[in-house]
Amino acid sequence: MKTTTVNSGRTIRIQRIWKHPRAVIIPYDHGTYSGVVKGLEDPLRLTERIARSKADAVLVTPGVLRIIAPAVGNLGVVLRIDGAYTSYATAPTDFLSMITPEDALRLGADAVIVFTFIGIPDEASSLQRLGRTSADAGLWGIPLIAEVLAPGYLNNHFGTDIFPRAGRKTDMVADTRNVSRIAMEAGAEIIKTRYTGDVAGFRSVVETCGAPVIVAGGPKLDGTDESLLRLAHDCMGAGAAGIIFGRNVWQHPKMERLINAICAIVHEEESVQSALKLLR
Repeated sequence: MKTTTVNSGRTIRIQRIWKHPRAVIIPYDHGTYSGVVKGLEDPLRLTERIARSKADAVLVTPGVLRIIAPAVGNLGVVLRIDGAYTSYATAPTDFLSMITPEDALRLGADAVIVFTFIGIPDEASSLQRLGRTSADAGLWGIPLIAEVLAPGYLNNHFGTDIFPRAGRKTDMVADTRNVSRIAMEAGAEIIKTRYTGDVAGFRSVVETCGAPVIVAGGPKLDGTDESLLRLAHDCMGAGAAGIIFGRNVWQHPKMERLINAICAIVHEEESVQSALKLLR
């Protein structure tokens, strides 16, 4: 990923994640929302396995980072610094800041991430929080990622039905394009969002965002290994700066092989069929 900043600290930290032009990041920050999730019972053991793969970085919470620190090795670390909203919530609200970018640096993070909600009653406070976090992160030379989704994806992403329902004529491409740009305008340096379903549509998101875009895997896919690898391939074809796949990876019976197959696509521009051979 290209960087034009003159801040040496930020440049060094970005390179710890983007060891290649496009990054493969494995997130397991799910416990901050859901508690104990299948596959995340032992984060230290999981990290040891990921560190032996070709993945570039992990996304975790402060509590998990303290546990996994001995096993991180050469993995870059993206730290979630917000939360306080869980699966027990009965109404949609904004996340709250849990720690500061300065705190994240002390813990050893290379980048920080916050969720930004658009299309809910608290969107103004969410965007204000993003802007303040951006200013704070800039002072400390730590890159800031904003996770932001089109409002129509929120219920699906969180596995709930408490967010406002999208209308029948909702255009997910246009909405994703708009919320990604809004988050960039508020100060995010990198955008994490969901794939919109077709290469041309998502390319328009990437090209108009104004910041590098990485793609979340979303909820567990019911399809085949090929469908997940096809998703990674299509994201790269649209110009994404990387992928950030969680439960579709660490709930897979051949996790290490799957990560390396994804890396073959993201790092080496291999075809889906070539990558599939790595799973056999």
